[in-house]
This record gives sequence, structure tokens and C-alpha cells, in this order.
Amino acid sequence: MHRHYLITAITAVSLIGLSACSNTYKVANERATTKPIIIEQSNEADNHAGWSYSGDTGPEYWGDVEGASSCKIGQEQSPINIARVTASAKDAPAFNYSQAANLRITDNGHTVVYTPATSNNHITIDNERFELKQFHYHTPSEHQFGGQNYPAEVHFVHANSAGNLAVVGLMLEQGAANGIMRILLNGTQLSSENQVEFTANKVNLSALVPTMPTFYHYKGSLTTPPCSEQVQWYVVKQPLALASDQLAIMTDLYQGNNRPIQPQGSRTVEQVSK
Repeated sequence: MHRHYLITAITAVSLIGLSACSNTYKVANERATTKPIIIEQSNEADNHAGWSYSGDTGPEYWGDVEGASSCKIGQEQSPINIARVTASAKDAPAFNYSQAANLRITDNGHTVVYTPATSNNHITIDNERFELKQFHYHTPSEHQFGGQNYPAEVHFVHANSAGNLAVVGLMLEQGAANGIMRILLNGTQLSSENQVEFTANKVNLSALVPTMPTFYHYKGSLTTPPCSEQVQWYVVKQPLALASDQLAIMTDLYQGNNRPIQPQGSRTVEQVSK
């Protein structure tokens, strides 16, 4: 697998890390600064589960994983191909993401995960708060629009106080370079190349979300084992542009970590916007 090696010090990092690691931090720069700084932690324990995206542990066999029968027998599984939508008068989620979020970055063996250090990043759905727990990416996209995949898709995973999930899917397409994603992907490279967890401080998460987004909303599931259902999906209609070299960093680390399309069945996809 080809990896990009960094030869200069990086002063910015960010994305999501799903990690229970709480080891001693090594601070790269302790002086006050408005720019993100990298904090390095000790090596993360291997987090590979008994499933993968190919072979005899691939998606066809996920339902055989202990506690993951929904992957096989569930009737409201994700992702889906979004082709038929119904206009809705429902309100779209309202975003309240920090402009100075601190994020842990971890390669968990299936994707790269970016975990906020605090609970102040959230969305509001029908006056109910859903806290951002983590975000991660899949290449190519898991959801399709009209039978077509995008080069990548980011999933922002939120939960309310009862543990109910709401996931925002953001498509990525090739275009102009994105400054915030450059910061995140630099940290992603460092984390994966060195098999360590990094923390990036003061990252503007709000810049990743379109100002007036339109969403495709439907009831679905997690897209990895245990494939739990009762997940509220909000897939953003407008993609976020990244430069080709930025997308290459993502695909060099993980290419093909996308679950195949699942049957939509009788579910309705609603289009909601502000």
C-alpha cells in the first residue's frame, strides 16, 4: 500500500478518532496559538474486528459476526442508492459546530476516525440535541446518487441523550483544494504512518458543513457491524470539493472500505432543507 511521507514539521492536524486511549501526551507546541497544533500519544492498540471489506470476512458474511445478525436480516439497512425522493416540509438539522474544535485522530484498521475532545459540537433535530461523537470516511462513497458513487464520503455520527443515532453523510468530489481538509489529512498521514494517535487543536469544523444544505433523509442503519437499525440518516445533497492529491491521501490509506448498496424496500427518502 503506497503511503505519503511527510518531511517537514506539520503545524496543523484534524479529523475523527474513535479511541479509548488515555495515555500520556507529548505536546508538540505548548505556546498559545490560533493555529491547530499536534499532540502525539503512544501507540494505539490494534482495533481490527473479525470483519473486513473483502474475502471470507467481507460484507457478505457480516451477519455471521457475533451480535451482528442485523447485517443479514435487517430490513432497513444502509447505505442505499438515492434515486427517488419526496419533498418534505420537515426542518433540516441545525448545525452548531465549533470553530476551534480539538480532535483525536486514529486509524482503527477499517478507516480513520476523528473524535472531538468535548461535547460542544452538535446538531439539533426537532428541538432535540444530538452530540457529535466522531466522524470517519469511506472511499468510494457508500451512498449513491442515481446509481453513481462519489470518490469519498464522510460520516458525522451523532447521538442524543438516549443514545439514538443521527448520521450526516457528506459526499466528497474532486475540485479545488480544501484548507480544513488539508489540515485533517496531514494529521491522518502522521497517525497512520507512525501508528500513533494524534490530537489536533482549534480546528474549524463548521467550515466542513455547507451554509444552507439540502438533505436526503431516511431511516437506516450503521454501515458496519453490528449494522444496528433505527439510525436517522441525513445525506447532504451538495458535495464538498477536495483536490486530487487530497483524495489520493484518503484512497492510499483505505480504498474500497464501502459497504455495498442495500435494498431500499418500502422506505421513503425525504428531501429537507432550511
